[in-house]
Amino acid sequence: MGKAKKRNFQSCINAGISIGLPATCTREDAVNFVIKNIKANNLGGQTKDVISLFGITAEELSEAGAAYEDLLALRAVLM
Repeated sequence: MGKAKKRNFQSCINAGISIGLPATCTREDAVNFVIKNIKANNLGGQTKDVISLFGITAEELSEAGAAYEDLLALRAVLM
């Protein structure tokens, strides 16, 4: 994780906002977090924030196990 992402995570922790990710996480951890939320039908703000923060693509999510319908639901975030 780069310096900017660490700073963003730390500012969220200081503000009391819980993202659900550890303070130091990898891109793989972020993809797994998104897939877990998709399978739990939690397509809320946290899921979308993690997708945009890490720049996760639809291809990465489909390789990790996301269904086509789920990717269509997230198409505005995935660009």
